[in-house]
Amino acid sequence: MLADNMIRLNLNESAYPPLPAVAEVLHEQVLSAHRYPEFTPHGSRRVIAHHLGVSDDMVTVGAGATGVIFQALQAALDHHGGVVPELVTATPTFDGFPILAQLLRMDFRGVPLDRFGGVDLDALRTSVTAATVAVIVCSPHNPTGTVVDERELHAFLTSLPDHVTVILDQAYIEFSTAAPDLHRLVALHPRLVVVRTFSKAHGLAALRVGYGVGDERLMSGIRRFEIPFAVSAPAQAAVPVALAATTALAHRVEAMRAARDRLSAQLHAIGASTIAGEGNFVYLPGADGVALGSLLGTCGVAVKTVPGHGVRITVGDTFSNARVLAALRATAATA
Repeated sequence: MLADNMIRLNLNESAYPPLPAVAEVLHEQVLSAHRYPEFTPHGSRRVIAHHLGVSDDMVTVGAGATGVIFQALQAALDHHGGVVPELVTATPTFDGFPILAQLLRMDFRGVPLDRFGGVDLDALRTSVTAATVAVIVCSPHNPTGTVVDERELHAFLTSLPDHVTVILDQAYIEFSTAAPDLHRLVALHPRLVVVRTFSKAHGLAALRVGYGVGDERLMSGIRRFEIPFAVSAPAQAAVPVALAATTALAHRVEAMRAARDRLSAQLHAIGASTIAGEGNFVYLPGADGVALGSLLGTCGVAVKTVPGHGVRITVGDTFSNARVLAALRATAATA
């Protein structure tokens, strides 16, 4: 647990509260907190499908991207052939993935990132075995922010055996300038589910709502694992308002990208090395990054340390980002 006076830059939370229109509908939901949400989130599924321009049958909705990935992994287990099932992904990565594998009694196989902090698709493909039921590709990657090339992604997906479900985690896709064509991806790859969330760019992390998109037959299997009442009524009310606020969201995303690039440049100016990422965070690789993360912790700034690999700093508001730079400058001045 963090101290009350710590600046939280360790969880990639949005620097902004919900958009005004979303905050208004959430306020209205307080008076209906004694009522259950939809048993399963049909309304949210319909709104999301319409927003994306796909059929309702191609969408599943769950308790954040993590909940949707858990559903997809459960469905993927239907395709294993009696051996201990295996989940493969690039590491380091989101701490929740090995936990989900453990919950489902799956072996977790981590494949190291390349030397630039990117997902090594060739290494991932080589690591797939007859026991592999699912592969997670995170792009932009957490914690480095690197993105997978679209042509290379298609080649990778085509190369995999039919028994493997691929989960493309796009939690940070709104911040990326290199988003692959969603419709082409799901049309060409029937074992692919693309997962997105309202937690990051939309600033709705506490609501726990995310969604997956894919081939209708694949999604039919995944929807069998939707947990009743898992998506709260406030979340269901917020989804259509959040999706409709396209202009306001675009302005906010642009501001967050600019803040990210500015923080990265300022860190470079004081001698820190960063990876050029496409998330709402900056990654400082190597032992120097880990050391800087430790220093920030002693200065009241909580960041995400990846032992032996680097440190991830969420882009915060103007005050938080200034606190990061002030702490590192003060440390450098006294070194």
